[in-house]
Amino acid sequence: MDEHNVMADSNGQKNAARRFEVFTQNANLAVAALRKHSADRSKTAMIWEGVNENSKTFSFFDLERLSNRTANVLKDSGVNFGDRVFTLMNRTPELYAVIPAVLKLGASVGVLFADFGAEAIRQRLEDAGAKMIVTDTANVGKIEEIFEKLPLLEKVLVVGDWETRDDFYNFDERVKNASAEFEAEIVEPDDNCFLIYTSGTTGLPKGVVHRHAISERLVETAKSVLHLEKDDFYWCTADAGWVTGLCYGIFAPWLLGFPILVYEGEFEAQKWLELLEKHQVTCLYTTPTMLRLLRNEMGDLPRKREFSLRRIYSAGEPLNPEVIGWAERVFGAQVFDNYWQTETGSQIIANRPSVPILRGAMGKAVEGVHVAIIDANGRELPVGEVGDIAVKPNLTSLFKGYWNFPEATRACFRAGWYITRDRGKRDENGYFWFVARNDDVITCEAQRVGPFEVESAILVHPSVFESAAVGVADAVTTEHVKAFIVLRKGFEPSQKLAEEIAAAVRAQLSPQSTPKEIEFIAELPKTKSGKIQREILRRKGNLDKDKVFIIE
Repeated sequence: MDEHNVMADSNGQKNAARRFEVFTQNANLAVAALRKHSADRSKTAMIWEGVNENSKTFSFFDLERLSNRTANVLKDSGVNFGDRVFTLMNRTPELYAVIPAVLKLGASVGVLFADFGAEAIRQRLEDAGAKMIVTDTANVGKIEEIFEKLPLLEKVLVVGDWETRDDFYNFDERVKNASAEFEAEIVEPDDNCFLIYTSGTTGLPKGVVHRHAISERLVETAKSVLHLEKDDFYWCTADAGWVTGLCYGIFAPWLLGFPILVYEGEFEAQKWLELLEKHQVTCLYTTPTMLRLLRNEMGDLPRKREFSLRRIYSAGEPLNPEVIGWAERVFGAQVFDNYWQTETGSQIIANRPSVPILRGAMGKAVEGVHVAIIDANGRELPVGEVGDIAVKPNLTSLFKGYWNFPEATRACFRAGWYITRDRGKRDENGYFWFVARNDDVITCEAQRVGPFEVESAILVHPSVFESAAVGVADAVTTEHVKAFIVLRKGFEPSQKLAEEIAAAVRAQLSPQSTPKEIEFIAELPKTKSGKIQREILRRKGNLDKDKVFIIE
């Protein structure tokens, strides 16, 4: 990748990089996360809970040595500085050793979701020019299916019971016989560390390149936003294939020397409640989708459980006020919504303990981040006006660019700002309010309607589990609002229910914001990270009279 094309290097970035160099002679993220804390051999780094009721505790010393063994295996297998190495694994302990091992070699790591199909995997490996992939017996079949189509992919390491053959090698045997001593490559703050493919809410996924200097912002936000303190036990439920799982599920707490909880399995409400209680989790980082699922399973009445939750954080999509209120009632914990992107690498707008919560707002700009609402010419807009949410590109966590896609990278910058492609507004007290993705704004009778406010109004109705609002072409009003609604248990679709929901929206917002069509749907299409894919809903065909109710 031509790094001169991916992003104009600002003075702020250079200054931040110099500050980081003073902080450590070796900017290697894995060294700062593991080796720094491994001197105390009893210091817990990870409690791992398997799907078969088995659990293991790993110290920083354990993971330092295991990642060293893994790094030696990767090096002996031909991985060099600057290469791209991917993982395709379930959330087993080996994954949490492979990721830092790749970084110790000065290579870039890409983490793929285990439930990706073969074609999605092939697209990412081909685009990245991946040299090697570490997978497991549960997922190796997908790699076998596409291996011949990937000439740059040299070797596959397989975790588990696997007989080495051709270019597919047994990982466990090699790691067992490898040395636990490894001297990590010295890297500069600007050297690549992560290659994270976006969730693809619009268009094909793009590879987001991050650098080792990201650790500076991860440390700062783990302190100021997550507010991690000595007596905290922390669980981020996001998979490491998502930027939240990688940055805040692993590295932010490890950089501060905090242990993490990892659950191998998928969402199951009762299991999650059991883990929260068993481990006395005090700080939970999850998504709006997961909180809505918990609400749907648990209902509105508090359960007599011995929870220790004090803070719940949510990212990925705006968190509706109704869900915030439910979580606070049930768990007795404060709920903090926060906003950032794969490209920003760290939280940029956040509700947090040091800032009074204004229900429904995104929060205030995080310390050290210059966020503004700007117009098409890059000028900051006055209070209350809707525009593009933008960030000054002086963050050490801001991406270097999209892998092999300088045109898309340049399109993200305007007049000295990084453009998030989200719309919002700022109030007189400095709170930011989310309106919509640029592509999701609905234009009705010359009024611009944000789908988030419609969805939040819909969610107030007790029958609604979750919803998505989109614009539908209308010869009279340009567009009108159509709502896709997933009902909670015990409710059935009907014209009467549709009209009740529409009336609830009209009472809260306006006639233009009120859905003229309501379609009850079994589930909403989402990305792997839980974001609603509204463009899929917009492409749905003609009215299905059995599912769609027209509101007069």
